[in-house]
Order: sequence, then C-alpha cells, then structure tokens
Amino acid sequence: MRELILGGVRSGKGRLADQHAQESGLAVVYVATAEVRDEEMRARVLHHQARRPADWQLVCAGQNLAEVLQREAASGRCLLVDCLTLWLTQLLCDAEEVRLQFEVAQLLRVLPDLPGEIILVSNETNMGIVPMG
Repeated sequence: MRELILGGVRSGKGRLADQHAQESGLAVVYVATAEVRDEEMRARVLHHQARRPADWQLVCAGQNLAEVLQREAASGRCLLVDCLTLWLTQLLCDAEEVRLQFEVAQLLRVLPDLPGEIILVSNETNMGIVPMG
C-alpha cells in the first residue's frame, strides 16, 4: 500500500502519518530526509524523535531517498518518509540539475515496486508559512 499525506506547514500531518504507521501493525522504519542545518531544525527534529515509539527504527536518507527505500523496504514493514518537501528542497538548493533529475526519476521508478507499506509526508504549497520569529 502507498499513502501520501499532504497538509500545510505544522498542520499535524506528521502526527497523522505516525498514527497510520502505528496502526499498520507492521515494524516501522522512520525515513528522515531532514538535514539539520540550524537550531530551529535541530529543535524540530528533537521534537519528532521524542514523540516516536522507541521500537521504531530510524534511517536518515538525506538526498538518497530512492536508494534508502530500496534497501529498507520489505514485506511486513512500514516505511514512513518524512518529508518529501524537505528532500526536494535540499536537492533544489544543493544539487546540480542533473543530480536533482536523477534522484526524482529514481524515486518515481522504484516507488511502485517496493514491498511493504509506504507512507509519504509532504507539504502542500500555499498552505501556510513558518514565521520568522
């Protein structure tokens, strides 16, 4: 099964994804895409870590999302990817266009054939902002 959870910034989509993963009854692997680059992101990551069940495995994907999903996906396992927006933004900011196109194409290629359950979290555009202060 594949599920995409969309919502505005800080709308509760992460908590909903966590709930769906927990309710799957499968072993959960939390696939984090965020790269901690400042104190605000560090605080957000710590908040997310604190609310996750202790038995969930954590894998940091960085920009290599398709590769990580191929390695971690298995029948009887739920992968929760949080968040596609951060993954794509980091690629847009850091990668050459060729790398961006490659990573996106790889994700689209591998996603349909992965075993197990996959929950993807992403932001909708124009659904809110993170205020400066």
